[in-house]
Formats: sequence, structure tokens, C-alpha cells
Amino acid sequence: MQQLHLKDLQVLFDKQEGPCLSLYQSTHRSHPENEQDPIRYKNLLKQLETSLADTYPLKEYESLLKPFHDLAENVNFWQHTLDGIAILSNKDHFHVFHLQRPTPDFAVVSDSWHLKPLLRQAQTQDRYQVLCLTRSDVKLFEGHRDGLDHVVFDQSFPDTVEKALGTDDETHERYISNYGLGAAARSGMAMSHGHGGKADAMDVDIERFFRVVDKAVHDRLSKNSQLPLILVTLAEYQGIFRKLSHNPFLQEQGLSIDPSALTVDQLREKTWEVFEPVAAQRVQDAVARFNQAHGTGLANGDLDRTLTAILDGRVDTLLVDADKRIAGKVLEEKRQIALAEDFSAPDTEDVLDDLAEMVLRRGGQVMVIPSQYMPTDTGLASIYRF
Repeated sequence: MQQLHLKDLQVLFDKQEGPCLSLYQSTHRSHPENEQDPIRYKNLLKQLETSLADTYPLKEYESLLKPFHDLAENVNFWQHTLDGIAILSNKDHFHVFHLQRPTPDFAVVSDSWHLKPLLRQAQTQDRYQVLCLTRSDVKLFEGHRDGLDHVVFDQSFPDTVEKALGTDDETHERYISNYGLGAAARSGMAMSHGHGGKADAMDVDIERFFRVVDKAVHDRLSKNSQLPLILVTLAEYQGIFRKLSHNPFLQEQGLSIDPSALTVDQLREKTWEVFEPVAAQRVQDAVARFNQAHGTGLANGDLDRTLTAILDGRVDTLLVDADKRIAGKVLEEKRQIALAEDFSAPDTEDVLDDLAEMVLRRGGQVMVIPSQYMPTDTGLASIYRF
């Protein structure tokens, strides 16, 4: 299972050997809604099989579909989904992503992976992570304004003081930078109360525990996700942790409260109150930068001019309207955009998503922001490097 972070998605931009299979599906977190998810998945799988059968002999595509069929029969997988899944596969890879927002259902076979829905979700500006910390335990969450989910590591992660202080530093350096997400019950408690026993009996070196936690969170979470991190802990621990932390993604403002006193939904509500002004400021700064650059001819909101600038390697940042889609097709060789009336034709794409992908492939930045904050009404705003 892979995480929805741009750094991890960069490798998917590389040219892949086709056929490339892309499947997106909205899913449900709980029973009985999730009973229909495997059925809908199998219908999408039939679409892939039909597309492959039109072009390839059975022997060539049977092996391509095997991991899809295996997943269809994986009961545990379907009982632990979030709000959507994305699967990107070819003869060498089978990438599965759990999504924290719904996605339209579709399946397609092409000579490259369909990345745009993943990229759009990865570039929304309301995503963040939460570090819940006590003197003896750690718990992490990832989410956005509408929900948080557990960050799930393997058993080697130092999420208790016994694990952290019972392992030498060299072992921590060998941790694998990988994790998953687990659905969090909104009404359930964010953390259990202190487990007592051995931890209470130990002469706990809080600073050493916090130092081990800080390094593990940075190396295994923040370094790849590059998402803002909000610290939730008692006031007496806020200063201690911040003084020794080397995590550049740790936000200046935290939440001074015992995290074990909060439900997951209360945690989301309170941390969003902390992070919302930060997210809003990031958007405001980007819009101000666009307005300033526009006055000097180094920004614009025109589709065709933006395409030309992207192809010339001039676009540094592209702001994309989160609530807008534009039907059409980008004709790179002609340096033109052919607009369409709607998305009914099979080769019609969302022009905004195509342009965003082009910017990312060329090392630029994409920010997907709410419509009410956009400085233009065209669906995009581009800021040039030169």
C-alpha cells in the first residue's frame, strides 16, 4: 500500500512499459455500505479485461489481471478501506493507494497511467498530520478538514517509551520509511490513557524518549510526506519537544491538551482550528504572489498562454481551481488546447489536470485551492520563473 504524497508519486511520472492499467473507485468505511464495494470493483475489472481483450491475446493479459483478481478476493482489504482506492499496474508494478476522499469510478487501459485524480488529491492545501504525544505513548494521524485517519507503522516504530528507550540509536536509523493509513472511528478516543505498569515504574528519560520519537517521525513520516505536522500534547511537554525537535514540518502553533481526552472527531475539529489559518495564509501568499507577478508580466490566467509557458519551462507555480473542470485536450505538438463542450467523448480530458501534470513533470509546483480564493475565473493562474 502506498501513500498519497507527491514525492512518492514522482516515480510514476517516469515512462512505463505498457499496457498500463488504471482503476479508480470510491469506497466506504463501514458496514453495510461497503458490501457493494467488491461488486463494483469486479465490474470495473471487467472493463479492464474487455479493453485488454480488444488488443492483446489472452496469454499476455492474464498475468496482468491476476493481482486485480487476487485483490477482489481479499476480504480483509475490503473491510478496511477508506473513501476511495486507486490502482496503477503494468507487468512490473502493482500500486494500490487508499484515498481519504471519494473519487469517480473508472477503469482504463492506456500506454501510460492515469495520474490526474491522484495528483489533484495530493495537491489540496488542507492536508496535514497530527502527532499526539504523552510521556509514555505516541499516536499519529493524517487527514484534512473533514477527517483524520490513523497512521499505521510496523512493529518497529517507537510508539511507546519501552520501544523507544529499549532500542539503540543505530536500530532506529535502519527503520524503513514507510507507513499505512487505518480508518479511525470518529467517535472513538484518539488515544488510550496511560497504560501504567512498566512505563510508570521506569525512571523515564522524557527528553531521550521525545528525541527518539522526533527522529522516527521525521525519517518515517515527514521527510516523504512533507505535510505540516501539528503537535498535540500537554503544555508542559510542548516546550520540551520543540526545543529538541529537528523536524522542519513541525508547525509553530500546536494544541496544548492531553490527547487521550479527545475523540478522533474532537481531535480533527481542534487541530483544524489550529491549521486552518496556516492553510489560508499559504493560499493568500500564493494569490498575492500571482497578483504581484501579473503586474510585471510574469503571471497570467489564460489557458493557451499558460500552455506555451509550460512547454517553454517557464511556469514555476500553477494555481488550479478545486471546483472547476474544463473539457478538452492538450495538443502539445501544436502547442494548442482544443476545448470540448463536455466530457462525453472517450478521449476528452480535463485540461486543468493535464496542465497541472505537465507542470509537475517539469519540476514546478501545483496548488489546488478553493474556487473562492482563485485570482482568476479561468480555472487556473500561472506564475512564471522568468
